[in-house]
Amino acid sequence: MTSKNNYNFMEDLKQQWLSMIDAIADPLVLIDNNYNIIRQNKAYFYMVENKEINNIIKVPGKKCYKIFAQRDSPCEHCLVQKINSQETQTKWTSEDLIQEKEFEIKAHYVPPKDNSNLSRFVVHYRDISEQKNLQKTLAHSDKLVAIGKLAGGVAHEINSPLAGILAFTQIVLSEMTEDNPHKEDLEQIEIAARKCKEIVENLLNFARLEAQIEVKNEIQILEEIQKTVKLAKGLLNQKNITIVWQIIDEENDTILGNAGQIGQIFLNLISNAIQAMKNGGVIEIEKYTENEHVCIKVKDTGSGIHPNIINKIFDPFFTTKTVGEGTGLGLSITYSLVKQHGGTISVDSILNEGTDFVLKFPLRKANEK
Repeated sequence: MTSKNNYNFMEDLKQQWLSMIDAIADPLVLIDNNYNIIRQNKAYFYMVENKEINNIIKVPGKKCYKIFAQRDSPCEHCLVQKINSQETQTKWTSEDLIQEKEFEIKAHYVPPKDNSNLSRFVVHYRDISEQKNLQKTLAHSDKLVAIGKLAGGVAHEINSPLAGILAFTQIVLSEMTEDNPHKEDLEQIEIAARKCKEIVENLLNFARLEAQIEVKNEIQILEEIQKTVKLAKGLLNQKNITIVWQIIDEENDTILGNAGQIGQIFLNLISNAIQAMKNGGVIEIEKYTENEHVCIKVKDTGSGIHPNIINKIFDPFFTTKTVGEGTGLGLSITYSLVKQHGGTISVDSILNEGTDFVLKFPLRKANEK
């Protein structure tokens, strides 16, 4: 084989390997032990192309922590420097590289080239954000099923004696004169019993959510939300809260489901927003379509949710309200109802600025009954 043919063969082989690496969907990068990028695949470039760089050729020579994580110094969690010729690979996870993404990172040691003392490392990033979210969703669903069964059993056991307490209290009150010194005490017993009855009913409703929706009808979701807002109009006016509508598109918003339960979903969210705005404010309701789903965003200008608890707000019985103001079941019921309708619900919040809930429901298909 001539040197020219040999060169062509090696060049062709190089292009094949580069094409294979570029075909990998996960970001890959080759760096030296000073964090300088030597080479990267296309997936790495596309992951960071919306930042400072605008050309794949400009990536080599840049610091990986600057390009990938927009940092001015190496990431604290980075384990690249801990691998060497004895320990040739390592793995870790990070949520600090790109906002709203979690990566599983694998680093592989590449020995120094020729007589150079400069080691190199192949770093492989795998986006596990969706996998983690799915795991959280499944874990939460399992928790709801277990607590729903427990709540149903407890509620049934409590219901009968509670009904007796309430009934006998009302009988005694009806036979008591206004000047009786025990009348006020009995009235407090009646109030407490009614509150307990309300909690029991919420528990039973929560337990029943494990059953599938029996009746599904065509629902115009925007129309149902408007009905719900009308129901809350008096309280909204009293609390000095304004509703602002943002209808991004006029496309079809028909879903299959239960109108009463859809109303309950949005009544719960609006009630939460009202409670978060003690001094008045704005609730913005936005509607748009996305990938055969109708999307509704409910945004308030309230006190927001602390980052330390935002992952717990859909847990049954979790509440930040004072004793007597809530049972902690409202958002759990909302979560279950959304799932029953084949939808998803997510939350984003900034302290002292407000909270956004985004709900997505599958649009009714033409052949769907």
